[in-house]
Amino acid sequence: MKIANNIIMLSLVISIAGCSIKAPYYIGGEYNEALNILKKIESINKDIKTSKGTGWITITDIALSDADINRLSNNNKTEPNIDKQRVIKQKSKKFRMAWIASFPDKIRLTLLSSGHPVETILADGDSVTFISHTGRHKTKKISSANPSLKEVVSIPVTIQDILSIFAGRTPIGKFDTAEIAQITYSSELTDTMLMLKRRWNGQSQNIVLSADHKVSSFSLMNQNRKLIHSVFNEQFKVFDSFSIPVNVKIRDGDGRLIDFEINNYQPNIDVKANTFILKESSD
Repeated sequence: MKIANNIIMLSLVISIAGCSIKAPYYIGGEYNEALNILKKIESINKDIKTSKGTGWITITDIALSDADINRLSNNNKTEPNIDKQRVIKQKSKKFRMAWIASFPDKIRLTLLSSGHPVETILADGDSVTFISHTGRHKTKKISSANPSLKEVVSIPVTIQDILSIFAGRTPIGKFDTAEIAQITYSSELTDTMLMLKRRWNGQSQNIVLSADHKVSSFSLMNQNRKLIHSVFNEQFKVFDSFSIPVNVKIRDGDGRLIDFEINNYQPNIDVKANTFILKESSD
C-alpha cells in the first residue's frame, strides 16, 4: 500500500452539487483526485428516490473461528465429525425479506419465515417502530430517526445503514481529515482507499473503490481502531440502469454477520403516503 506523503490543508468551504463536503479537512495526495473520489461516491445512485424489492437476509450471531468449530466438534459426543458449515448454521437464522423505502429516511422492512411475517421494522423519518408478528416482544417505538438496530440484528448498525443498502449508496460520515491510498494486487489491478477521520472522537471510516469505480467495501472504526462494522459489496446487478449491490455482507468487530441477498429490485416506484404509518392490525 502506498500512501501519498503530501498533506494539503483546505481552508475553504467547498460547495458541490449533490455533495456536502466542508472544510477545514486534510486530503492526502492530489487535491483534484481526492475531491473527485468524494464526488463520485456521493453521486452513486443519487437519482434513486424510492425502491421496493425482495430477497433474503441471514443473521449470524457469532461467526465461529476454526478453533471454536474444532472445539465444538471434538466435544460433540454423537457426531464427532460434524462439519464446519453445520456448526456455523447452528448460530444463523435466514429470513425472506420484503421492503419498500423512500429515501433518505423512510422504510417498511418485513422479515418472513415459511411465508409468514416474523418482524417488521417501520421508519417514518421521525421514529422507528419494531413490530413482532410472533409475540416475541411488544411493539416498541423509538423516537429517533436513526437508532441502532443491535437489539434486532445483533450488529451495531443503524436504520440509515440499512436504508443505504436498499438505495445502493455508501453512507459518508462527518470527518475532519482525509487521506488517499492506492492498493495494488498481484494482478496489477489497483483499488483506491479513502481514509476519513474525525478529530474529536477519533472515529475513522475507510472506503474502498475497485478498479472499475464501484464501492467494494467500507469500514467504520472507533477511537481505539476497533472495528465497529464493515460492509462488503460482493456482487452488483443493473436494474433500470442503476448498478445495485445485490450481495452485501456486514460484519462487526466480534465476527457477527448479516448477509443480504437481493433477488428483485424496483427503483423509483410510487409510494403511498400511509406506507410508513403504523396500522392497528400490525400489533
